[in-house]
Amino acid sequence: MDNAFAEMKSRHLLSDDLRDKLLKAFRERFTNGLELASSHGVKRYEFKPSKRIVWVVKGRNNEYQVIPDLPFCYCDDYYFRVMDRKRGLCYHIIAQRIAEALGQFQTILGSDSQYSHITDRWRAKIARDVMSSV
Repeated sequence: MDNAFAEMKSRHLLSDDLRDKLLKAFRERFTNGLELASSHGVKRYEFKPSKRIVWVVKGRNNEYQVIPDLPFCYCDDYYFRVMDRKRGLCYHIIAQRIAEALGQFQTILGSDSQYSHITDRWRAKIARDVMSSV
């Protein structure tokens, strides 16, 4: 996975061969992720002066924070299928990786003082979702 995205990033291109390999590995999750990246459903928040980065991916119903280095996503699919090892990755992580590799994301600049306000919105949303599913 990491090698595939490194290749994509170095070439700034998704070759047909690599597309076929990723499609075989991730099936509809790759297709959904590619479509989401292509439609600019991925945002990269950059906070200054710290240069902290927060990735956000638009899902079907909500926006989800993605932490690509782990890889981790706050979506239900990640919690119920990826963490249980029923699936490899959710399509939000795949979309973020494609968007980052191909430069298909929207950058939103903010100050460090805005970081907590913005990330608190996602945390509050996650808490609401968890409570409503109990």
